[in-house]
Amino acid sequence: MKRFIVKTFIFFTPIFTPVLYYLSLSTKYECSGDIGSMAKIFFEKEYHTNLDIVPDSILIQDVDIQDIPDSSAILCFGDSFSTRRPYSYLQPIAEHLGTNIVNVLYNIDNAPEDAALGFLANEHNSKMPQIMIVESVERSSVARLFWLDTSHPFSIEQLQKGKKHSTNTPLQSIEKEIISFYKYRLGWNNGVVFEKLNKSCFTSKNNKKDLYSYYEDTVHYSKEFVDSAANKLHQLHQFAKTRKVKLIYVIASNKSTLYAPYTNNKDKYFTIENTPSFDTLPFYFNSINLLRQLDETGEKDIYYCDDTHWTPKTAKKIGEKLTEIIIEQFDNHITQ
Repeated sequence: MKRFIVKTFIFFTPIFTPVLYYLSLSTKYECSGDIGSMAKIFFEKEYHTNLDIVPDSILIQDVDIQDIPDSSAILCFGDSFSTRRPYSYLQPIAEHLGTNIVNVLYNIDNAPEDAALGFLANEHNSKMPQIMIVESVERSSVARLFWLDTSHPFSIEQLQKGKKHSTNTPLQSIEKEIISFYKYRLGWNNGVVFEKLNKSCFTSKNNKKDLYSYYEDTVHYSKEFVDSAANKLHQLHQFAKTRKVKLIYVIASNKSTLYAPYTNNKDKYFTIENTPSFDTLPFYFNSINLLRQLDETGEKDIYYCDDTHWTPKTAKKIGEKLTEIIIEQFDNHITQ
């Protein structure tokens, strides 16, 4: 019996030690990237702290779709990039233009494109903004647009019934952080793709050349599928035009799109970079060209090493570029 207990202890110690360690640190290490399984342990805690910018502004108003106020100068339907804390790319736009931006909180049951279309189709004219930003992460944008049904927009009631984000319980946190980590290390399907980069792209001490991304980044779409998605985007733009709303569609490029050229498997990843059916649309902005410019100057941490989102300093650059575009194309239509 004693021998059995000893063997059992030896077998389970490697499994439970990280669990206990995680729980002991859970109140100290609060930053963890969305793909950084066990990031609270395996990434130094100063990494996020050193890269984050805390904005000092009340110009961005986060609301649910049913609470959008009247007469917004700029209204944004985005995803986790627009709601990203502590810094959103909307921040520089609001500061430079000196106008309030209403950001519609991301409803994970519906795409930003669906929410924007439903809003345009169903809300009163007093709710219509002067400018509407619709933003989508690259990995999801083509499919979201392809399935956008401009003939049957969702109602506001349907759009506001989505799932709500909730705070994880300790047990849920263990499942998310620790079990996901073991699944990844054992090669089980957990939705994460790993590649080694041939150059240093991050300042995290032990992960300077590590590319973590989502499996969805490797899903390829045919030219016909992409062209159809671009046509749906054109329809959304025309729909906005009938409501006298200026629309700009923003692609938040995949982390893998930027860094794939530094891997041995760059063709593994899907990208809509240099796609004529999208790039010829005058109201379309793909962030990848700006990100490549930053990368070419030797800029590191354009994205977090343990996360699929860009860092606050990148969000600031994106916001500044969007400000230039808005001023160039729509300045005469913006009233404070």
